[in-house]
Amino acid sequence: MKNLWMAATLTLGTLAFTSCNSDKQETNTTAEVDTEMNTTTPVDSTLSEDKREFMGKAHSISTQQVELGKLAVEKGTTQQVRDYGQQMVDLYSKKLDELQDMSGQYSVTLPQQMEEDHAGRVQELRDKNTDEFDRAYWDTVVEAHKDALEKFEDNVKDIAETDNTTFNLWARNTGKEIRAQMENAMELRQDNKK
Repeated sequence: MKNLWMAATLTLGTLAFTSCNSDKQETNTTAEVDTEMNTTTPVDSTLSEDKREFMGKAHSISTQQVELGKLAVEKGTTQQVRDYGQQMVDLYSKKLDELQDMSGQYSVTLPQQMEEDHAGRVQELRDKNTDEFDRAYWDTVVEAHKDALEKFEDNVKDIAETDNTTFNLWARNTGKEIRAQMENAMELRQDNKK
């Protein structure tokens, strides 16, 4: 009788363990881990029309920053301009990759070209001659950051801090990165005027 009781307890324990383990596996399939921030975010596959539109705008903003950075690397006369430009190429290329990944998750088609105002800003800087390029770059990149920050802040202002879906986390964190880059560019521009 004692052996039968032990066998029954062992069987029930195994079933309980297996049941708990399968629940854990289900949980893992409904959440994804954001390794950069070490948090678990719920997988969301729907996006409001405003956020879908903003995703396209964010793509244009990021493309603009990559192109401005490439110009700085190519035409900058100081190492400071070239280094900052390369930072922008690296940062915003990563942002473009992240947007591409999210566009698949949300079934959003990203634009193939920059918005007209972003393309115009890039062309205007491209047309600067060498002796005025560095100064024009700082002015252009600061204005580009200000415009981008305004758009990101408008987009995230109504998102609760507890709404940690993939896109919302990305938008909040990118807004913070843009602010930091803008402040850095403003300091560098000021240093360049001395």
